[in-house]
Amino acid sequence: MAIQKTEGILLRKAHLRETSLILTFYTRDFGKIKGIVRGVRGPRGSCGGANMEIFALDGLVFYERKRSDIFTISQCDLLDFFGPVRASLEKLAYAAYLAELMDSVTALGDKNTEAFDLLLNSLKLLAGECSSKRVARIFEIKLLHLLGLMPTLEICANCGDKVDGPARFSFRHGGLICKKCLQSDREARPILQGTIKFIEHIRLLPYERVARIKVASEVGHELERTLRKFLDYHIERRLKTVEFLKVVVR
Repeated sequence: MAIQKTEGILLRKAHLRETSLILTFYTRDFGKIKGIVRGVRGPRGSCGGANMEIFALDGLVFYERKRSDIFTISQCDLLDFFGPVRASLEKLAYAAYLAELMDSVTALGDKNTEAFDLLLNSLKLLAGECSSKRVARIFEIKLLHLLGLMPTLEICANCGDKVDGPARFSFRHGGLICKKCLQSDREARPILQGTIKFIEHIRLLPYERVARIKVASEVGHELERTLRKFLDYHIERRLKTVEFLKVVVR
């Protein structure tokens, strides 16, 4: 069994028997991995605590197992707990949402260093003064772009022609549709040019500059509704943290 070392952000954890956990991490060097940590629960647990909390950044040592996609994690050292995030219920809810979204749209073993850096930088931004909602929208747009899941905004998502005039957004087709394709999706909704421009701007802008971008209230509300419905339409499972956010964030 090969021994591997990396950094990982904890996305999910589940109990296994009386003393063990199954942990899902998004790692810098291996993408998403799942591993068993034994002997961490109960009065004689050998480790645990902060490094076993969702969205903690940990240094990992694990053993790859033949014929199994569940590894054995032998070491899990806390690198960053993101304390300021956990001090705010709103920030905590959004951080949990980022972790669950990352888990829902990535597959085991698909390495994407940029996606790891995006999640890490978003948690750091969330720990600062930036609006939690803005961090979430930036994360959603950047993640969709990195994973090749971005909505089509430059041409009609149905026929490929240029979109002229007021745009409509189709969740079924995954982007803007032109006038002649409106009959293909009667549920397509109007979308502001400001919302389209904001999505494209965030997609192209380096991450270190995105926190400075201002957004009009009307665009911000439409952006949240549009991205939420787009993600709900195109991912396979309902995110529990979305319901939690509805309770926490008014």
